Amino acid sequence: MPEFTAASAAAVSFGFDPVIRLAGGRAVAYDESCLVIDLIIPLDLHQGHLAAFDAAADSFRNLLRDLGVDARVGQVAGEYCAGNHSVNARGQVKIVGIAQRVMRGARLLTASVVLESPARLRPVVDAVYGEMNLEWSQATLGSLRDEGVHLSRDEMTAELVTGLHERHTAWASPQARWL
Repeated sequence: MPEFTAASAAAVSFGFDPVIRLAGGRAVAYDESCLVIDLIIPLDLHQGHLAAFDAAADSFRNLLRDLGVDARVGQVAGEYCAGNHSVNARGQVKIVGIAQRVMRGARLLTASVVLESPARLRPVVDAVYGEMNLEWSQATLGSLRDEGVHLSRDEMTAELVTGLHERHTAWASPQARWL
């Protein structure tokens, strides 16, 4: 995008290093309050990119429900990096973003989860999206902590990674590689 340089400068002004994500998608801010899970899946494991998105979104929705979150699949009006397979809480705030990129013989599926308060993330996303002329609402950026999950960050990470690995045979197959 022609606005990339200005958006990158805005991110740097908030102490964030701009990085182009392999999986693609719109700008997203990550810090120590976030968990990013990358999964490399053989192309034949899911038939088509929508099936992979569906499996990932359903998996995260179910895991978050097990943690007590009113988790739903679908885009929230005004969310950052909008996607039909976002996982939200109460239909109001985005908690998990899912992206993927198909490569030769495999697909990279990336999920970003906001664990702790997104207060530090909101201003940088606002500045970057402003430079890119993208609309979004700060109120749509949520977190597991804000939804009442009272585990430590390490416990949340363990629950999500272990839950995904153990509960979903398609992802836990020996063909999948967990990063």
